Amino acid sequence: MRVGNFRCFVWDLDNTVIASSRLLLGAFGEVGKKYLGKNLTPEEIVAMYGPPEGVVIEKMVGKERKSEALRDFYRFYLENHDHLVELFPGVVDILRYLKSKKVSNALFTSKGRRSAKITLEKLKLDPFFDLVVCGDEVPRAKPAPDGLNLLMERGDFTPEEVVFVGDSVLDWEAAQKAKVAFVFAGWDSFYRDRISSLDVLRVFYSPEEFLNWVRELYS
Repeated sequence: MRVGNFRCFVWDLDNTVIASSRLLLGAFGEVGKKYLGKNLTPEEIVAMYGPPEGVVIEKMVGKERKSEALRDFYRFYLENHDHLVELFPGVVDILRYLKSKKVSNALFTSKGRRSAKITLEKLKLDPFFDLVVCGDEVPRAKPAPDGLNLLMERGDFTPEEVVFVGDSVLDWEAAQKAKVAFVFAGWDSFYRDRISSLDVLRVFYSPEEFLNWVRELYS
């Protein structure tokens, strides 16, 4: 694979472009307390990641209470977004540099479209992404390759032209199944201890390292 020929970088959102763990843990934690009567641990919540929030919450509380619980989730998400979410310093520099080199940035997030829209608008990220696919817009959630395949179809990219940037084993598995390269964003990952066992193109522990790499690729 000639990495210099990548035409599209597909980005995961949570814990890759943005630091959002506190918001997600808080929002799902609120649902757990109110509807399950228990304080979910971070490990329990992270273990549910993969599907969009609507699917996760239905599994948590059941179909009958899903709508009410989802309203509570979005209320917490919106009310607490500004003080619990931030961009990782340096990631916007990477996105901006790639755009300057006519390389597409796409987004494939497990979030549903509603929560993704809140985040993209609040952090003014929309202009950086040419394509966006959310978890509730594909038949199967990560680690299925459906989102990556849809992005490649919409953007007319071949697997050899795409690299997926993510922070989780689910992201890596999706990349493997879609036959695209994978770069591990390790600056805020729950999966650092597992990355050494995975076949990845590159591992970065800071956006600065990543930016230096893409500058070498496209200089």
